[in-house]
Amino acid sequence: MKKKSPERNGHLNYETVPTARLRRSRKGKHHDLMLTIMEDLRQSRPGFAVKIPLSSTEGVPVVNLRSVIVRTAAKENIRVATSSDDEYFYVWRP
Repeated sequence: MKKKSPERNGHLNYETVPTARLRRSRKGKHHDLMLTIMEDLRQSRPGFAVKIPLSSTEGVPVVNLRSVIVRTAAKENIRVATSSDDEYFYVWRP
């Protein structure tokens, strides 16, 4: 038989806060890495790619790196293209 939950007289388990105080975006675990990549991408000249050593990406797999860069660029309305080899990840504005 299912137990009834005890009456709590309208008390909440957790504190509530106004939603106006909340951030609308999250700071993901690769936030700092993306900031530096996007900064270089914004400043790169046409016809040049940003060359990112995979050894500097904190162990982020290439597929995840590609995904987070495309998502971050899309938020800024920037089209990007990517490529990679065994040692580097490349990103540029086509």
